[in-house]
Amino acid sequence: MARKILTDPGTSATNNAFKNGTNYTTVRNAAAAASITDDNKLTLNAKSGSNFFVRRGIVVYDFTGTFGVSNIKVQRAYLLLSDTIVAAGQTNGDKIRVGWLHNPNTLGSIHVNDYNQARALAANFTSEQAVANGADNAVIKLNNATLLRKLEKAINNHSYLHLMVRSQLDYANTTPTAANGSKVWFDGIGDTFNDDLKLVIVYKKQGSRTNAGRPRSSSSGMSETHISAGTKSGFGGF
Repeated sequence: MARKILTDPGTSATNNAFKNGTNYTTVRNAAAAASITDDNKLTLNAKSGSNFFVRRGIVVYDFTGTFGVSNIKVQRAYLLLSDTIVAAGQTNGDKIRVGWLHNPNTLGSIHVNDYNQARALAANFTSEQAVANGADNAVIKLNNATLLRKLEKAINNHSYLHLMVRSQLDYANTTPTAANGSKVWFDGIGDTFNDDLKLVIVYKKQGSRTNAGRPRSSSSGMSETHISAGTKSGFGGF
């Protein structure tokens, strides 16, 4: 059975969803962000003066096009983060989690309402993972079973996958006490970034539906392929 690695599939986009205010619970539990911005400031849990600040990264991967992959079984997946800027004024402030955003406001695009944590259930997030400052290709394992199955389904059904990236302190409801209590920034996806966020998928090609259960032979045995498709086109005007 073939084994392949898919890098940067489809047309994708990243934005940061930002909210601030004088009450941390109100900020964290808000139904919508105050703004969404296409930049690298993808997670934050901080305080300055009497104001609290939360940023959540919203990521959309578009698998609707044709990029040579279908009918697969995802074995594992991870994100590669580059040009990282990390500050941890509080314990675990250098850690993030990535989760499946199961209820996006609009399938295939990013909206201020995607900030709402109720749209990305806590059970659908990865484990907390530390990110080093000044790193390139820092690995964040997508080690949540539900998330992997939704990734697989989005690819096989030629649909979209929405993700939310959160500071561990935001996820854990830890009230910030410092301006850089938890800041993990990294390049998103698009022409303005030096080294785009990458999604790496390790998968096996499943047998065709008409030949289900029948082993498929290959003269080359096991193969490995890197496929890159798409930039940010089609995601303007968020």
